[in-house]
Amino acid sequence: MLQDFLSTIPLKTLKHVKDMDLNISSDNCTKAVNELLQSSVLVGGKRLRPLLTYLVGHLYGVDFKTLDPYAKSIELVHAASLSHDDVIDNATTRRGVPSINIQASNKKAVLAGDYLLSDVIVNLTRAGNLELVGEMAKVIQDLAIGEWIQADAIETRQYTSALIEDIAIKKTASVMSWCCFAPAMLANIDRSVVEKSRQMGIDLGIAFQLMDDTLDFSEDSQKDANLDLDNELVNSVIFQWLCLHPAEFEKYKNGESLSELYTGEKIEKAVEVVREAANKHIESARNLLEEIEKDLCSTDKELKAFQKNKKPILYIFDYLTQRRH
Repeated sequence: MLQDFLSTIPLKTLKHVKDMDLNISSDNCTKAVNELLQSSVLVGGKRLRPLLTYLVGHLYGVDFKTLDPYAKSIELVHAASLSHDDVIDNATTRRGVPSINIQASNKKAVLAGDYLLSDVIVNLTRAGNLELVGEMAKVIQDLAIGEWIQADAIETRQYTSALIEDIAIKKTASVMSWCCFAPAMLANIDRSVVEKSRQMGIDLGIAFQLMDDTLDFSEDSQKDANLDLDNELVNSVIFQWLCLHPAEFEKYKNGESLSELYTGEKIEKAVEVVREAANKHIESARNLLEEIEKDLCSTDKELKAFQKNKKPILYIFDYLTQRRH
């Protein structure tokens, strides 16, 4: 399936994403900060977020040069969130190398993440689209609020389905929505289409997070299935499992350890419920893409170009619905 997906993307786009320069361009960035970032949160990665930004940009006819600062900015914001997450989660590794807090210290990891965020705002301001500067500020705000809500929930243990979705929207969908909203804004298309593109990104982001939660319980997963349990973190699958076990849910609310309560019984049912929810969001994203196509394509030539450019986006949708590891 990966090869099918890659075959729909122009080679120049793949190369452009692969060769993206993630070095910090600011003259104020010291060599030590840049080297720390390059050896930790900026190592490897799929670069899915800038790739999605370019793919949606192609859909709306926006060129590489126009998209570049915006595609780079969302990857740096993602990296900054990883830098902060490694501190919050007491991580020891990231992408096969020691995590940033282990390479340096918690204090330097937080400062490096903060620097990335400030660098993003400075460079987006220079790019000139002040509305998108504001939108990125909202993304950064959502990431912080999402982390706060999640930390608060671990303490209060008052989880609801609405709370689980709110965390997914703020921590994951906010980033994905930027990847779909920013290119639409840069294309100067009708505002109603821009908002549909934003919502498509939100649906994609929620689905991405929900499917990511199911991976913890996949036999083929390379993720640590016990990490969230050990951290007393209730993700969407664990929440559904608790709902299937009311007695255990009540014990958890009263302070008993999640890792000790968890038995794994009916976990397949919990995973199925979460996958169904993810599929509903993917279906919503598909419907929005169809609406956007109808809104923008008034000639056969426009329709043909749009349908060609939407193929890799459809493959992303397919990949998420079938993802198992």
